[in-house]
Amino acid sequence: RQEEWYRRGLRLCLFAETEAFLFLRKERSKRNSVAIQVVDTPEKFHPAAEAAAQALAALLRELAAMENKSFAQYTRLCKKGQVIEFRDGARREFTDIQDWKEEMKLRFAALLDPHCTQKLIAQRRDCLHADHFPSSFNCVNTGCTLSVTMKSAGKAVAQLVPDEDSVPFDLSDPDVRYLVEDAKRGGHDAQCYGYFQKYRFVLKREAEEWHIDEVSCDSLHGDRWRRDHYF
Repeated sequence: RQEEWYRRGLRLCLFAETEAFLFLRKERSKRNSVAIQVVDTPEKFHPAAEAAAQALAALLRELAAMENKSFAQYTRLCKKGQVIEFRDGARREFTDIQDWKEEMKLRFAALLDPHCTQKLIAQRRDCLHADHFPSSFNCVNTGCTLSVTMKSAGKAVAQLVPDEDSVPFDLSDPDVRYLVEDAKRGGHDAQCYGYFQKYRFVLKREAEEWHIDEVSCDSLHGDRWRRDHYF
């Protein structure tokens, strides 16, 4: 089933000729694209569980945007040998892929570390992201279910599952338009690959805030969770 969705994504990416076809997704606003479900949780913990899910969704939305932008930069760097960006009022140019990758690791760590426990950071092998397009977390914009279970005041477990009929090509984004056109001309093998995955997050409450303590992933219809040591 996973391969079926992978092939479907590739066909949409490579052979679609109209924007309407490429824009196949549920007509839902970003605010309503995440269906939060509190399951197997005592009633007294429901408000806290919903708050944990909302905080996680906000972080993943920011991460998805950063991953998509980074993959677009990587594509341009590979094809043109140069990427120029303006960040915090300063111009920066990248011509070396390895230098660019090291900079991206630092940026992703800067985004995620404040929301992760020291245990996760210590066990992380590297902070690797944006290795495929679209981001695995782009489903928070295009349609997903985020179910959360909370048995105690200090811990919650959340599962992020993308909607199966949602293909996240939002052509209002110039980076997405660039990558879709690139894919139609051959593109990267990595395009479309990782979207049809689900994720499990173990969250712990520290200093009145929720932090990610563990991340696991699996294929959309799989039942063998594996730890993600690169989050």
